[in-house]
Amino acid sequence: MILTPRQHDHSGDAELLEELRAGPFRVTHKHYTHDFAQGYHEHESGSIDFILEGGGRGIYAGREIVSHAGMVEFFREEIRHKFIGGGGGIRTMHVLVPRDVLIGIEQLRDIAISTLTHSRALRLSLALLHELSCPDRSSSLEAESLIHELIDEVTRAAAGPNPRAGWVGTVRAVLDETHDRHVSLDELSHVAGVNRAHLARVFKTKLGVSVGQYQRAVRTHHAAQRLAVQGASIARVARETGFADQAHLTRVFRDHFGTTPSIYRKCLRRR
Repeated sequence: MILTPRQHDHSGDAELLEELRAGPFRVTHKHYTHDFAQGYHEHESGSIDFILEGGGRGIYAGREIVSHAGMVEFFREEIRHKFIGGGGGIRTMHVLVPRDVLIGIEQLRDIAISTLTHSRALRLSLALLHELSCPDRSSSLEAESLIHELIDEVTRAAAGPNPRAGWVGTVRAVLDETHDRHVSLDELSHVAGVNRAHLARVFKTKLGVSVGQYQRAVRTHHAAQRLAVQGASIARVARETGFADQAHLTRVFRDHFGTTPSIYRKCLRRR
C-alpha cells in the first residue's frame, strides 16, 4: 500500500510523508516536529531506522543513543526507550520488522541495539529510500529483498568475530580516531606491539580489508556524516576529511555507497 505524500499521522506529532508495504514489512518516511518528545514506551515490532535529516537523543534499555543524519540503526522489539528530538526536528525512514521475523534469527536474540556502520548498510538504505520515494509495480518486491539484506547486515555484525579484541582492536581504534591525519605502519606497529608484516597480515584476515583500506573507509564515512549534517561544500568536506580534492572524494564515495556525494546529499534533504 502506498499513501499519498504528506498524509498526516497524528500519533506522536509525526507527519507521515510516504509509506510502502513490502511483504511482512512496513516502510515509512516520517517527519517529527522540533518539539517532539516521547516518554518511556515499547514497540511490538523491531525497526531499522535511517536518519535523513535532523536528529535527537534517546535512552534505549538504559543506553544513551545520539542519532544524527546519515545513521542507520537497528532496534529490537519490546525495548523500553524514550526519545527527544533535536531543535530542528527529525526526518526518518523507518522499516518495521515484525517480531515473528526477528525471533527466527538466532544470532539476533541477544542484540537489542546496533548501529550499522558498514558501507553496504548505507548503500542498501539509499536503495530502499529510492523504492519508497519512486515506487512502481516492482517496488514492493525489491524493497522486501533490500530489507532482508539489511537484516542480514545486522546478523553478520552480531555473528562475526570481535574486531575490538586485542591489538587489532587497538589499531582499529587508532585509525578511527586519526582519520584526519597520516598514520604510518611504523606508528601502528609500535602501538600494537607487533611487527609490520604480522600487523598487516592479521588485520586483513580479521577485518577483510587492509589497514589503508580501513582508514579510507573511515574517512569516507566521516565525509558522509559531514555531508549529512553540515552545509559545507563538497570540496571543503573532501579537503577536511583527507581527500585530494572533490573528484577524489566522489570516486571513493561512489565505490563505497553506490552514489555520488551530491546525489547522497539530495536524497537526505529532499521533502
